[in-house]
Amino acid sequence: MKKGFTLIELLVVIAIIGVLSSTILGSLSDARAQARDARRLSDIRSIQTALEVYYTNNGTYPTDSWQGSHNGSWDTFESTLGTTLPVDPINESDSASANAATDDQFVYSYFGHPSTSYCSGGAYMLVFNLEKKNGDGANDGIELCDGNNRAYGNAFTVGVDQYGQLKGPDTSGTPK
Repeated sequence: MKKGFTLIELLVVIAIIGVLSSTILGSLSDARAQARDARRLSDIRSIQTALEVYYTNNGTYPTDSWQGSHNGSWDTFESTLGTTLPVDPINESDSASANAATDDQFVYSYFGHPSTSYCSGGAYMLVFNLEKKNGDGANDGIELCDGNNRAYGNAFTVGVDQYGQLKGPDTSGTPK
């Protein structure tokens, strides 16, 4: 009587190990994406806090151009706010377009709109993406001081509208 395993038995064991490892790796990938999304939401809240401090000190929000965490404008934005700002965990800095968060890339974008006679203090929006939840149905956009509503595809938009109201999907917790 021979001792050992047949080729069929070895192949079955290898197949079982392969299935188990792919399942585990898939779960790890999802967990990492959810962790990055949780950090993104925390980062956005931190940026909003910095903007509110700026508003309290200056009576308006920083205005009138796109600032993106993927390029040098974020450094200027940081010096305007007087604090170090977070960047997206992936932060696609090399390949990102001018308004990258609006193009389904993982960066943070800020746009401020100046005060007008019907919008004292100005308005702002932060645009960002999440990996595990798209903005379908959760993104009404922000109405800025020019009266136009700004919504950007599947990106999330949060900010203060022309009426001084905090707008956008809930950023107080984890993605739903």
